[in-house]
Amino acid sequence: MTIYLSSISDCAQHIVEVTGGDMVVGTPLGIGKPNPLINALWERAKCDGSIRLEICTALSLQLPRGHSLLEKRFLTPFSERIFGRYPELNYLDDVANDSLAENLKLTEFYIQSGKMLHSKHAQRNYTSSNYTHAARDILDRGMNVLVQMVAVKKTPRGNQYSLSSNTDLTLDMVSIIKRKGLKKPLFVAMVNPEMPFMAGQAVVSDDFFDVIVDDRAHYFKPFATPRAKVNAVDYHIGLLASTLIQDGGTLQVGIGSLGDALIYTTQLRHQKNPKYQLLLSDSGLLDQHHEVIARVGGTGIFRQGLYAASEMFVEGFAHLYDAGILRRKVYPDAAIQTLINKGVLTSHVPNNVIEILLEYEILDERLTKRQMKRLQALGILQADLKMAEGQLMKVDGQCFTTDLFDYDNVQAIQQHCLGRELKQGAVLHGAFFLGSPWFYHWLHHMDDETAELFQMTAVSQVNELYGGEALDRVQRVKARFINTCMKVDVLGAAASDTLDNQQVVSGVGGQYNFVAMAHALEDSRSILMLRSTHQGAHGVESNVVWKYPYCTIPRHLRDIVITEYGIADLRGQSDETCIKRMICIADSRFQEHLRRQAVRFGKLSSSWSVPEVFRQNQPELIHQQHVQWQEKGCCPAYPFGSDFTDIELELIAALQYLKKRTGSQWQKLKILFKAWCLKAEKNWSEHLKRMDLLLPKNKQEKFYQSLLIFALEQTHSTD
Repeated sequence: MTIYLSSISDCAQHIVEVTGGDMVVGTPLGIGKPNPLINALWERAKCDGSIRLEICTALSLQLPRGHSLLEKRFLTPFSERIFGRYPELNYLDDVANDSLAENLKLTEFYIQSGKMLHSKHAQRNYTSSNYTHAARDILDRGMNVLVQMVAVKKTPRGNQYSLSSNTDLTLDMVSIIKRKGLKKPLFVAMVNPEMPFMAGQAVVSDDFFDVIVDDRAHYFKPFATPRAKVNAVDYHIGLLASTLIQDGGTLQVGIGSLGDALIYTTQLRHQKNPKYQLLLSDSGLLDQHHEVIARVGGTGIFRQGLYAASEMFVEGFAHLYDAGILRRKVYPDAAIQTLINKGVLTSHVPNNVIEILLEYEILDERLTKRQMKRLQALGILQADLKMAEGQLMKVDGQCFTTDLFDYDNVQAIQQHCLGRELKQGAVLHGAFFLGSPWFYHWLHHMDDETAELFQMTAVSQVNELYGGEALDRVQRVKARFINTCMKVDVLGAAASDTLDNQQVVSGVGGQYNFVAMAHALEDSRSILMLRSTHQGAHGVESNVVWKYPYCTIPRHLRDIVITEYGIADLRGQSDETCIKRMICIADSRFQEHLRRQAVRFGKLSSSWSVPEVFRQNQPELIHQQHVQWQEKGCCPAYPFGSDFTDIELELIAALQYLKKRTGSQWQKLKILFKAWCLKAEKNWSEHLKRMDLLLPKNKQEKFYQSLLIFALEQTHSTD
């Protein structure tokens, strides 16, 4: 029997009592964590050394925090506006500060990017797992409690519950437990009406859980990610990636500014195609890469539309749906989906559908009860039909013989028993979601018909071909799995989650799954997006490298790599060809060094030189083209709107200016001297008021006021 509680404290006490104080707690990644309940368990264990608590999870989200006075003054009001009463996870500070008692432990298989580079505990207890293996690995650690935040829908027949943002590991865990006959852990749900109610496999009955706690005092808005600025490099990469998407295909894409650039340019391709074509031709990208674009992708509008199969349901898919691009429905029947792919069937049930199914040997010559239910579930037959004594029976008493060898019977069934539209169509299958406040509002306000199109499911279903390969293959046609990485060597091996010193930046997640699946599925491709350079400790460094000590994606799974300078199609190519193509999309400042290394080790002919068209791979040209695009009304800094006010955006530019120029004490003194000598040309009182620096209270505030005014003047003059 499910136990219903109304207090987080009582729920934590119940968990301790049931487990005897020896807890291995599994909880979803991202926003599905019931933070107040986890905090209650954590604090009990901190105060009582006899309690052993290990938390197994991923992507523990932390509110942005500033280091300097200026950063804190900027972030505090913003966080209050965006995150509201969001309860931070108490264990994050303990882990970051390496201040955990011996009875406490956090194990993660994916870390919020860059947040735990300096935590010994986090680095030592990181578990490197593919996303699809995480449920298995957590269960193997002896997980005896699963805690999850759930959405609720109140109906006349009682409450309905939804796993909402995280069907990913939960459904996989349930499947493994049943399949292996394992002892069921204590399943605990914390109700939060602020969570969007998702349909499909996310909907569960109350007896799915052993405990449901509904504590109104602890409702809170889920963690939201502010929409990022998209810069010139991002747009060039996104534009190139958008040319490799085929109409009628499948799409997976990740979160971040590169993903936003891809979504924006894909929308542009569909909604304003002449302007899209102009960007490609004016930049020369179409001429440079016409062969691979024609072979792999396209630049026309999406007449058939796309379907999404993505572990992460990013808000970009909402924008693609609103733009009329994400509209290719797939159905949970391999045979029917095959006929749809061939153009034999559409979502509308044709009057001769039984004849078609007989022709393609999908139906036997006598309709069975199992086949009837299959066709009803798909909407081909009316839902109220029953089968009795070998006949189809309607509610009004009409009966129809199920002998389909007799054409008169087929005609009668087609005339009186067919549905109108196929059911269970989905435009997206996802395993978890995370996004901005706008995205959560969009999810909350979907009507029921739209909600059914966005199906949340187990991560093993989305990221692999496990258990339903025949169906996956006909649904995920012409798939483009588009992800980001940090480094790619000249032979195509990519590093996406770990530094060369083995410090973990984030995690493997599902990237390896999707890259491998791209090779397993016909007509599908893996596309890795890569910024060609980054700012290192000693200046600009190339992200296209000769070799790197660590890789997430091995070179034998190399496929397509895109930088702001071009597309490198590496699949099935010789090492020498891969090296040539990777050098051609590297920043020109590093091309010669890479070429010499390749020649030195016999991997490249000494007679080869970089083609003239790729010798001008310079950031200045990228920015010039970007300015021209913006003059044409394209590629705004925030393509889907900003969560910042106009004043905040100007403050961000000023703070970034200062951060780049005050790395050392000497630099700070130089900037401060310039600030003291400056006579401001503009009234910045509103900006200073926003930062609580309009009337400085002490010397420190006066110091920061001067720096901020100077930075605002500099960034304003260069806008």
